Amino acid sequence: MRKVCEANLAGSFEKASRLLESLAGLSIGVKRVQLISEGVGRVLVEERDEATKVFFAHPPRPSRSAPAVALMVITADGGRVQTRQDDPAQKWKEDKVAVVYPATPSPQRPGVEYQGPSPGPRSVVATMESWEALGNHASTLADRRGYARAVQKVFISDAATGVRSVRETCFPDARFVLDWAHAVEHLHVCAVAAFGPGPKEADWLERQKERLWNGQLPAVISEIARLSRRLGPPPKSASENDPRKIVASNLEYFRSNRQAMDYPLFRKQGWPLGSGIVESTIKQVGKRMKGTEKHWTIRGAEQTLQVITHLISQDGAWADFWRRCPLAA
Repeated sequence: MRKVCEANLAGSFEKASRLLESLAGLSIGVKRVQLISEGVGRVLVEERDEATKVFFAHPPRPSRSAPAVALMVITADGGRVQTRQDDPAQKWKEDKVAVVYPATPSPQRPGVEYQGPSPGPRSVVATMESWEALGNHASTLADRRGYARAVQKVFISDAATGVRSVRETCFPDARFVLDWAHAVEHLHVCAVAAFGPGPKEADWLERQKERLWNGQLPAVISEIARLSRRLGPPPKSASENDPRKIVASNLEYFRSNRQAMDYPLFRKQGWPLGSGIVESTIKQVGKRMKGTEKHWTIRGAEQTLQVITHLISQDGAWADFWRRCPLAA
């Protein structure tokens, strides 16, 4: 059963079946591979849900004898999974993913390019359920990793509504760091909207990036406000591609997220500036779950997600599961 689940990382139940035959000498049909994998996933779902239920019913108290965690990082984002729906517009559903990992702060040194802290072993949780459900499961996972004992806590992500709800509801004591690449992308969108592609756009973007990196966010906001005034306010009928609407919405974006863009402070603290870890995790999950030829039931996707996230976690959760081996009873 364990080999069947691990073969699933190949990308499909069919590929897993072929690998089991060629590498392990196990002749297991495609449908049987699916049933075994989803059966293990069902048990993992039950264990995850029970752990979350227990955590919220009886939150554990921090152990004074347990070692403190210097820095705990939480990050989250969403991917896409194609499901079986009658309405084609409803086929693609969002799978929500959160990653929790400890790190040792690595403050920037003068004259040295900033690298940020090296991440410790990652724990991954994912669900097809709501963002609220992901937040609850991520809270339980973070507690297991020592969140309550962390000296510093950081939540790094983009500013999407679903991710923001997880951060504000479940991790209000963590400092929000807006992923640097997303901040730069919003500057780029403003530049193209205001100037169109070309030298003016590139020059403007580089000036604002330098300002943002050096902590001159008020100047960046003032510059975007100047562009907005030059273009004029967007009419109510403005499309999403209207330059006036693009610049105006990004002005609000930078104003509302100003506390999350103090990059000089974050470098001084030695915190991460990018959410690449969760983005690479979503790619790993997507390699197995996403594809125009893959059509999941919601339940099947949820169960398979648990197998995949346990396999790619670096905290020993997969090995621990098989040491307990509840399926052997």
